[in-house]
Amino acid sequence: MRIVGLTGGISSGKSTASNLFKSHDIPVVDADIVARDVLKKDTGGYKGVVAAFGDDILQANGEVDKPKLGQIVFSDPGKRQLLNRLLAPYISSGIWWEILRLWLKGYKVIVLDIPLLFEAKMDKWTKPIVVVWVDTETQLEFFAVQVLLR
Repeated sequence: MRIVGLTGGISSGKSTASNLFKSHDIPVVDADIVARDVLKKDTGGYKGVVAAFGDDILQANGEVDKPKLGQIVFSDPGKRQLLNRLLAPYISSGIWWEILRLWLKGYKVIVLDIPLLFEAKMDKWTKPIVVVWVDTETQLEFFAVQVLLR
C-alpha cells in the first residue's frame, strides 16, 4: 500500500487536488473531517476539550460551539497549544483507522490530506508528498472569493 501525502496552505488549491484524486477513484483521508469528528458529542476529544475549556464553549444542544472555541484558541497561543495537545491523539488515531478501513477494502493507494503534514510529523509515513502551492496574490484572491461566496 502507498500513502500519498497531500498538503498546502489555505486557499492554495488543495481541495481541487484532492477532488482530482477522488475523480480517479483514489480515496482521500481528510484530516479536517477527522478533526471535526473527534469533537462530536460524548467522544473522548469532546470530553477532554469540555473539561479543559468549560461548558461555556457548548451550544444549547450540548455540541461544541466551534466558532466560539476558535475565537478562544486563536487569540491565545497557549490555549491553541492545549487544544492541539488534547486532540492530536484522537485525530491521529482517527486517521489511522480510516487508512486501515480503506486498506481492508483493497485500495493500494490512499491520499492523506493534512494541511500541517510536516508539523504533525505524518510526512514520514507518506511517499510521495504532493505540496500544493500558489503565490500569495492568487491565494488572497481565492480566499476573498471564498469568503464572498459564503
